[in-house]
Amino acid sequence: MNIKIHRGLDQIGGCITEISTETSRVFIDFGQNLPGNGKPTTPEEDEVLVTQIFAQNKKQHEAVFYTHGHEDHVGLFEYIPEDVPQYMSEGTKGLLEIKYDVLYEGADLKVNELLENECDSQEYSDALNRLISADNKCKLLNKIEVWQRTSPRKVPESICIGDIKVTPFFNCHSIYDSHMFLIEADGKRIWHMGDYREHGYMGKGLIPTLKKYATDIDVLITEGTMLKRDDKCIHEQIVSYKMQNVMKAFKYVFVLASATDIERLAAIKQASIDAAKPLCIWSLFMKKTMAYFTECESKQSKGLFSFEPLFYNDRLLKKLKQTGMTMVVGTSQMERVKGLLDKLPQEETLLIYSSWDGYYKDPEQVKINPKYKEFRDMFHNVVDIHTSGHADRQTIEKVIKTVKPKEVICIHKEADAEL
Repeated sequence: MNIKIHRGLDQIGGCITEISTETSRVFIDFGQNLPGNGKPTTPEEDEVLVTQIFAQNKKQHEAVFYTHGHEDHVGLFEYIPEDVPQYMSEGTKGLLEIKYDVLYEGADLKVNELLENECDSQEYSDALNRLISADNKCKLLNKIEVWQRTSPRKVPESICIGDIKVTPFFNCHSIYDSHMFLIEADGKRIWHMGDYREHGYMGKGLIPTLKKYATDIDVLITEGTMLKRDDKCIHEQIVSYKMQNVMKAFKYVFVLASATDIERLAAIKQASIDAAKPLCIWSLFMKKTMAYFTECESKQSKGLFSFEPLFYNDRLLKKLKQTGMTMVVGTSQMERVKGLLDKLPQEETLLIYSSWDGYYKDPEQVKINPKYKEFRDMFHNVVDIHTSGHADRQTIEKVIKTVKPKEVICIHKEADAEL
């Protein structure tokens, strides 16, 4: 069995790992480069890269498996050859379907709006291209095969690609339904961790799963996002507790957070309940992801992942001025949030910044994507309350000591980061 890391040894994200035998090969993730990590690429360059990879080392049996739905892991799925099956978890596919449905609806509205008014031909062409792209991705997703997450008491079902056997195991990451893989072939056993952490609500099963199933491992492939950072990550429960305390000090609280991070949304929801504030959202995408999480996870989580937010409109403002509020937002709502801030007393308004601080501290990140810093700058009162979606150094060490592999390959890390 051979392992080839096409991308990821010296950058965070954009991961592509190939594992092959004489007759078969599987790929783990085909991700886009993250801004500021790796060489920026155009869609045309991405397509050429995928075509070149599949033209090399051709095998009788081939497939692609995705660890989770972040773009730096799944972003190139549209360029995979049609005859190569792609696999992802049911939850990952569900999230991507919501994402591209929303993008399609937004692009469709924009195209119709431009048709009804005089518009620049380039603006119309760009809107039409976005519509076509979203439509194509929706259609491609329909062809992707899925596995269902297995309950902790059951052994996951394996998927065979020629003489390679792939078994998915749930892990905890800052997005819904992330997985790691056991890959077996030629008498060898590889464990690919994907992106993972232990400090989320669903992270307590990480080490028990590894102790039970990650035995006699020849090669452990682990991420190393946090290797150059000495800070120890706090648990999502602590995130929620810290949020609750500051929410009590301000009447109007905005929280900048991801719509796909089920655990962070749960932490915000619980903090809002404890601070006696109604939870509001202003994003159709977030409304749909919360509804999806509630449908899939409410019963099993005993309500932790059950969401019933208010969908904000101007008619609610009078009521919310009396009760106060917690509003979960993304940078895409910047203009609407700016308009709402003009109607609220700034001394009673707070932004909880619950995303990676590099987006507004790192000059390169700010240059590439200034929205995070611009969003922060709209507020007079800001506090950072966040914990990483990735394993800290202590957890990576614990994983390696638990698995005891013959060899370790570290990907999804900065070029000069070392184990």
